Amino acid sequence: MSLRFRLVFASACAVLVLLAFTAYGNHVRAQAEQVRNAAIARYGGEVVSLVVSNSALEPGQVVGEKDVSVRDWVADLAPQGALTSLDDVIGREVTVPVSKNAPVTKLAFRDSSELADIPSGHVAMSVPVNEKLGVTKGVPQGTRLLAYEVTDEGSKPLSEDVTVLSAPSSSSSMGMTAQISLAVPADDVSSLLDASGRGDLRLVMPADDVKRPEEVASAPESRAEKPEEDSEEDSGGVGEGSPRSLAEESR
Repeated sequence: MSLRFRLVFASACAVLVLLAFTAYGNHVRAQAEQVRNAAIARYGGEVVSLVVSNSALEPGQVVGEKDVSVRDWVADLAPQGALTSLDDVIGREVTVPVSKNAPVTKLAFRDSSELADIPSGHVAMSVPVNEKLGVTKGVPQGTRLLAYEVTDEGSKPLSEDVTVLSAPSSSSSMGMTAQISLAVPADDVSSLLDASGRGDLRLVMPADDVKRPEEVASAPESRAEKPEEDSEEDSGGVGEGSPRSLAEESR
């Protein structure tokens, strides 16, 4: 086999490989276009590019290049204030937690002076408002909520001490997914973020007579003090200096 033939053969193989890669790239783009068209057909509207978190973002964390990426998102499902450029996110400090695979909004970098007063031991976080969440737009600030995780296997409580910091009005954010800000106990943040990211988070509004955890914990102490008072009443007030004890001494 001559050198010339080998060169021609190698060049032909290289061209075939290039054509194969080009065909594969076109196939992948075609599949992505089909998914995009299916999403548009299902939800309607256009597709926009949004900055989405690759992992959960915690308050105080400075966003790096590996923490976020730009992905296509159905415009009608984009949350209010969603950011579209990586330059608006990378290098900034997070003030409100963002769950994994969620669009990053301006709310995540809100100055602390713009936030409502956060109760001691709590952390502010935001979740999107949808028909599955359990609460609607216009929830009054300061409203107490209970958080549950609801799956095919059942439901379990996540937090009994969730407070509404702010909520969009019922007429705002038309055509966009609104966000509700919540004050959540620090120990419950991770479980709520995970449930919200999976779409399993449910919020319910308890009645005023449903006690908070700290009220339930203090209730046994108040009941424990009553028997001592009742025992004194049952004894008829017998003790030193009582009329009955003086009468017995006179005898």
